[in-house]
This record gives sequence, C-alpha cells and structure tokens, in this order.
Amino acid sequence: MHHNNIYKTRASLQKKIAVIICGLFFSIILLEIGIRLGGLILLYRQEYRNVQAIKQNGVYRIMCLGESTTAGQYPGPLEDILNKRNVGIRFSVIDKGIVGINTVVILSQLQQNLDTYKPNMVIVMAGNNDMGIKYYKGIPEVNATVFRHWRIYRLMRLLYMRIIKKLKKQDIYGLALLKPENDNNYLKLGRLYQTQGKYPQAEELFKKAIELNPKNDDAYSGLGHLYQTQGKYPQAEELFKKAIELNPGNNFAYIGLGWIYRVQGEYSKAEELFKKIISLYPENYRAYGAMSVLYEEMGEPELAKGYTGNAANGPRLGYYNPVTVNSYRKFKEILSRRGIRLVCVQYPMRSLGPLRKIFENDEKGVIFVDNERVFKEAVKKEGFGELFLDMSGGDFGHCTKKGNALLAENIANVILTEAFSK
Repeated sequence: MHHNNIYKTRASLQKKIAVIICGLFFSIILLEIGIRLGGLILLYRQEYRNVQAIKQNGVYRIMCLGESTTAGQYPGPLEDILNKRNVGIRFSVIDKGIVGINTVVILSQLQQNLDTYKPNMVIVMAGNNDMGIKYYKGIPEVNATVFRHWRIYRLMRLLYMRIIKKLKKQDIYGLALLKPENDNNYLKLGRLYQTQGKYPQAEELFKKAIELNPKNDDAYSGLGHLYQTQGKYPQAEELFKKAIELNPGNNFAYIGLGWIYRVQGEYSKAEELFKKIISLYPENYRAYGAMSVLYEEMGEPELAKGYTGNAANGPRLGYYNPVTVNSYRKFKEILSRRGIRLVCVQYPMRSLGPLRKIFENDEKGVIFVDNERVFKEAVKKEGFGELFLDMSGGDFGHCTKKGNALLAENIANVILTEAFSK
C-alpha cells in the first residue's frame, strides 16, 4: 500500500512537471509569434519616415550611421541646418543610428541599408562600443560574425534592434514585453530614455530596476548619472557611493562621482577617483579622458595632453581597436565601389589624428570632420554640462540639445565646404 502511494505521488509529480514543460513550450511559441508580428508592425511604423525620404525626388540623401550618440541626436538638426543654408540643394538626412551597436554590426547591415535608402553620402561616427571586442587572426569576435548568416539569428537580431529603437518614441515600459520582470531590461530602457531627455520616465525605470534587484550596482549608477545630469548632486553622490559599495570595480560610478567632485571644484578628490579607476583598469580609456578634462580645468594643459592621447586612441592598443580600423576601411571600400561619399566624424573633444591614421595614405574620397577645437572652445566658454548630458565617453558624452546643434552645425560646415564648395 505504501509503495502504491509512492508510485501515485511520483506519477502525479511527473504529470505536473510535464504540464509545466508543455506550458513553457507553448508560452515560448506564443511569445515568438507575438514578437515576430510585433516586430513587423514596429518595423513598418519606424521606417515610415525614412521611406518618405526615399520617395522624395531631387534630394541629396545623407545616411547617418552610429550608436546612441547618433540615434535621435544630431541627424535631425543636421537636416534643418543644411536646408536653411539655401545652397540650391535640398537635403534629406536619414537617421540609422542604433543604441548599443558596434561597427561590425553596422558593417554587416551596410549593404542592405545602401540598397534600401540609396544615399549619396554616408556619415559615420562610431567605434566607441568596439572596446572589449577581441580580434583573432583578423576575425573580430562579436555576436554578429559567425551567426549573422543564420536566418533565425538575423531575424531575431533585426526584431530586437527594431524593438529597441522603437522604444525611443514610446512612453511605456515597452522593453518589458520581452522579460517583464528583468531588472536589466528596465535599466537599459532607463538609459535609453535618459539619452532622449525623458527624465521622469528614466527615473521610474531605474527605480524599478533597483526594486527588482537591490544588488544591481549598475542600476544605482544609472540613477546616479540621471540625477547628476539634473544637477541633483547630493542624491547622485549617495547613489554612486552605493554602487561602489556593491561593486568596488564599477568604473562608471567612479567616473560619475569624480564628475560631481569636479563640477563642485573639489579637484583633488576627483583626481584621486580617476586615478583609482586607471589603477584598477589600465585599459579604461574613459578614465583617461576624464583625467584629461580635469587637468584642462585645473589649468594644467601639459598634464592634460598626457592623458588625451590615451583617451582618443585606447591605452592598451596605442591606436584604435583593430576591429574599428577594419570596419572603417571596409566602409570606405564598399562606398567607393558605389561612388558614395564617406564622411568620418570624430567624437566631440577628441583628436582627429587617430581617425585619419586609419586610412593612412588612402584618404581619397573621405571627408573628415574634426570636433575637437569647436567643442573644447565651447566647453571652456559655457561649461561641460551645457553641451553634454554625461561623461559616457570619458572625455565626452551624449550631447545636450545645444551640443547636438553644435555638432550638426560643424558637420554641415565641413560637408558644404568639402563636398559642394559652398
């Protein structure tokens, strides 16, 4: 009798497990169908504006490629500035920036984007997200190298990119559709909203991430950067310290805390923190950039120069990441075959030298935009916070509305001069 009860209990448990597994299986199928259908809808709505640009006749199309410093940032002002110059040419600027993307993924999508949008010119400002990508015998180790040829991977990657980009225009927790109670999803969306200037939504998302996982140091650091952007320094300082307490290796928290000390004139504290990051992570170019900016403000230009080179080139490689070098050269090769002008834009505050060196003696057909002088002069006159929302790049960050206007104006000036002699 006892054995029969054990047998029945085991059979019942097995049935429950089977029901759970079947439920999970069908849930995954339904989620897959939902994501695919949703992706198609999002794709249609998101690309509507770009499709309208394609339909315009007699316009000079410029396609902008890059990461979060491009997506929804300078392309809009660039189109307005170019068309207001009244040079006898009507311009249409297509924004193909994608948050979090690296140059290898941009390269993998380039041919398709060229076929779709048929641009006359392509602007590239990218490479900041290539840090950490390894290089083996000329082959970059990234998630889109081997698997990008698999149809399932390509479809899922496309849907993912479309969903993430579409979220910029939404005011609800769209990312939670993928994993409703995942703290990192709320964290990512919070960062996205912050770059779009949607501070109340971003704050709520960061707090939700902390609520779901009180040990998520990145969530504290993210909320700290949001408060820092808004000038709420006491709250930001507390959050950065909490992030460092949870993870003594959180370099973003160190940089954020150092940034607060810098703007408050506590240079010795800021210097100590930035040096701490460099001692922990000798390859962290953001820390070198932060030191460069700090010494400039302290009136130590010679000391600043010693850190500027490392910020722009990468302290470990002494040059751009080989992945970035390879991608830029491929950009030029592909665009040259199609007779499309390539415009290489250096990030604000950084030297143009390393970017030019990528092409060495093969600069023909490439237009370079130097943003070092104009931004350093503007920062010296107006302050770092007037032009940048954060220090995500170490010596620069995501631009404010004023910063994006300055970036767009500088790009427009170079394009009109170099490509149209205007």
